[in-house]
Amino acid sequence: MEVLHPLVYWAQTKDKITLKVDLSDVSSPKIDIKENELSFKGYGQGAKGLHEYEFQLELNDDIDTEKSAYRISGRHIDFNLYKVTEGAWWDRLTKKKTRLAWLRIDFDRWRNEYDSSGKEDDDDPTKDLSPEQMEHFDKLGKDIMAEKDKAYSDIKNMYLFFYNLFQFSAFAYTFMYMLQRYAVHGKDEMKEAFDRTIISIGIAQLFSMLELVHAFTGLVKSNLMATLMQVMGRNLLLFAVILPAEPLHPQPMVCYLFLVWSAVELVRYPFYAFGCMDLEFETLTWLRYTVWIPLYPLGFLTEVIVILLALPHYKDSGQNSLSLPNQLNFAFYFPYYLYFHIFSIVIGGISQIRYMWRSRKKRLAVLFSSAGKEKMS
Repeated sequence: MEVLHPLVYWAQTKDKITLKVDLSDVSSPKIDIKENELSFKGYGQGAKGLHEYEFQLELNDDIDTEKSAYRISGRHIDFNLYKVTEGAWWDRLTKKKTRLAWLRIDFDRWRNEYDSSGKEDDDDPTKDLSPEQMEHFDKLGKDIMAEKDKAYSDIKNMYLFFYNLFQFSAFAYTFMYMLQRYAVHGKDEMKEAFDRTIISIGIAQLFSMLELVHAFTGLVKSNLMATLMQVMGRNLLLFAVILPAEPLHPQPMVCYLFLVWSAVELVRYPFYAFGCMDLEFETLTWLRYTVWIPLYPLGFLTEVIVILLALPHYKDSGQNSLSLPNQLNFAFYFPYYLYFHIFSIVIGGISQIRYMWRSRKKRLAVLFSSAGKEKMS
C-alpha cells in the first residue's frame, strides 16, 4: 500500500525550527517528538485528497523536547521545535542529505544568521493571539472551506442537471416520434421514423459516454462496471451493427428497441435531474427502481433479435469484416463478433439485473421506512 506524505514546509530562526504540515481537518493524529526525530501519522485532507498521511524526520541536530510543541488548526499543523544549541544555524533540516519531494522551505518564515533584523515576531504570526481569537480564525477558515465546497457542489449539480435534462429531451423526442409513427402508420413508415430519430438517439448515446467519466472521477456515485456494460453495449450495437446495415433500418424490431431504450431513460434521467436539486418524489423513485423489471429483459431480448436479424446481412456482404490478404496481415470476421455480442448481452444482462435488484431493495427500503415515519409523525 502506498504511503502518502503531506506537504511539510520548514523554516528556522536562531533558536527554533518551525514546521507547517499542509493537512486540514486532521483526525486521530499520532505525533511523537524526540530529541533528534519527529514522526507524524494522521487522517486529513491533503494534496491527494482525504487519506491517511504520515512522515518521519531524522533531524539534523537535537531539539528541546520539553519546550517544543505543536498546534493543530483546521487548516494545518504548526510545530515549534526549539534548538538545544541556541544560535546554531542548520544547513538542512534532516541528518541525511537525501532530498524529500514533500519537504519544502517556508520562505515566509525563513531567517538566517545574516538577517540583521533580529526580529522573531514574524516567525509565528499567531503566537500573540488569545485562544478565543485562534478559535475565531479556525472557525473562519472552516467557513471559507465550507463555502468553497458548496460552490463546487453547486457547479457540479448545475452541470449534472442540464446533462440529465438534455438526455431526457433527446430520448423523449425519440420515444414520442417512434410511438406516433408506429401508432398512426404501423410498419409502413419505419424507415422514415428511423431516419428522423437516429440523430436524436445517436447524439444521446454519444453523450452517454460522459457517464463513464462521471463514475470514474467520482462526480456521481455509480457502479463503473454496470455503467460501462450498459453504455458500451448500447453504443456498439447502435453504431457498429444497426447504423451500417441499411436493411435493418426499416425493421420494426429496431423501432421496438429504440422504444424500450427510451422508455427506460424517460424515468431514469428525470430521477437524477431532480436529485441534483435535492428533490425526491416517491412515485418517481418507485418508477426508477421498478420499470426496469419488465423493460430490461425486454430490451436484452430485443437486442439479441436485432443482432440475429443483422447476421445474414453481414455474412452475405462481408461488411465490417477484414479478409486476407491485406496490409495489416490480419483477418476479422464480423459475424463472429456478433455472436460474442449476443453472449455478452446474456452475461451482462444477468449481472445488470442482479445489480438493479440489489439497488431496488436498498433504495425502496429507505423510501418506505422514511414514508412510514412521516405518516406516524
